[in-house]
Amino acid sequence: MKNFFHALRKRPVASLSFSVLIILYLGMGFAEFAAPYKPGTSFADFSYHPPNMRWYSPELGFGPQVQGHAVINEITWEYARIKGDYTRVHLFVKGEPYRLFGFIPLEHHLIGVGPDSDYPLYLMGSDNLGRDLFSRIIYGSRISLSIGFIGIFISMTLAILFGGLAGFYGGVTDWLIMRFSEFFILIPGLYMILFLRSILSSSMDSGQSYMVITVILSFVGWPGTARLIRGMVHSIKREDFIKNAILDGIPAISIIYKQIIPQMSSIIVVSIALGIPGFILGETALSYLGLGIVDPAVSWGSLINRDISTINNLRNYPWVLMPGLFLLITTLAFNFIGDLLRDVFDPYYKDRQ
Repeated sequence: MKNFFHALRKRPVASLSFSVLIILYLGMGFAEFAAPYKPGTSFADFSYHPPNMRWYSPELGFGPQVQGHAVINEITWEYARIKGDYTRVHLFVKGEPYRLFGFIPLEHHLIGVGPDSDYPLYLMGSDNLGRDLFSRIIYGSRISLSIGFIGIFISMTLAILFGGLAGFYGGVTDWLIMRFSEFFILIPGLYMILFLRSILSSSMDSGQSYMVITVILSFVGWPGTARLIRGMVHSIKREDFIKNAILDGIPAISIIYKQIIPQMSSIIVVSIALGIPGFILGETALSYLGLGIVDPAVSWGSLINRDISTINNLRNYPWVLMPGLFLLITTLAFNFIGDLLRDVFDPYYKDRQ
């Protein structure tokens, strides 16, 4: 851990990525407080409203403010700014009541305009129903960001189990497990995911869809890591301390998890860091194709599916690309952290300092 933070200070991009991930996961954990509105709160008169946050106006001076807009075309939802119509944006403002963590009743939000404002606060614009896109992104991160950790946990458990057994026992056990894993590797991952999802019920609620997507992504993602672990276990088991443990009659599972796996901790940590973005992108792909999370639940993939539906939307309402930008930033951040971890656990890393 000390080497990690030492290396983090020397790499500005990795340091920035680490800070971005902390902010994203804090926002995920405190979504009710961080978001100005609930994800389903709709302002019907403000469909496809552009971002209306300003930092300066002659009337109010410097500071965060909401700029008033008027609709000039209800067909294309074209807006025009109203000169001189500004409302201050406040921190810790009283708004819609909610329960933080499901049981703490609160009414204050991190940022907002209060009940007296004629216009809602749209940090990143609104969607076709006038719902705040920033709030929906914050709430959507709960699915998109958590599915990576849950999915990689299941996937790594399967990879360690099957890869460890194949490498430790060898012979017929090794052959059967490796042929089974190669069956999944030979089939393109996206096609396998779509096939597995399509044979299940399409009428599942959001909670069931979340669990099914997590299991499917985990089931498809373990074979490659299992092959890597199998090769390392096959090499480590020849060490003297492993041979002594076998002669002492220690069960194979205990040897694998207590003596062999710790020797591969660096590879496992790096695999986890680099594997999480794959699960996030997998959920996004399924939700974008309409096979994942659907309303009233929200994820980054479902936001992309709903808002980026036509070229006309992209041309007239470019802020609907914001969920995709969050997805890109998160993926890049995890990859930069994964690269850093790979170097930190490199046995020759200290020699390059």
